[in-house]
Amino acid sequence: MSAIVIHVQLVLVEGRREEFLAHVRAHRKRVLAREPACQRFDISVPEDEDDVVRLYEVYEDRAAVDHHMQTDYMIAYREETIPLIAERTLTMAVMANE
Repeated sequence: MSAIVIHVQLVLVEGRREEFLAHVRAHRKRVLAREPACQRFDISVPEDEDDVVRLYEVYEDRAAVDHHMQTDYMIAYREETIPLIAERTLTMAVMANE
């Protein structure tokens, strides 16, 4: 089976990036501690876009992604961060270098 890559670009409500980053950093720690099938979870911020955050996650397979999306902490994270996000673009892909 091929690994699944999730790339999320978030355009945040103006001036809310630091607040959002606190939430997503805590979420990342929970995911990496509790989901061994999460192979990578990176958070990046473009130097020239103050209100943009990008997430890059790699999961072992589709079942791992499905599990991740249904965890209590994922549901709570989404609820907590909805007011901070103006736009979310999620792209899911299959790892092609395997």
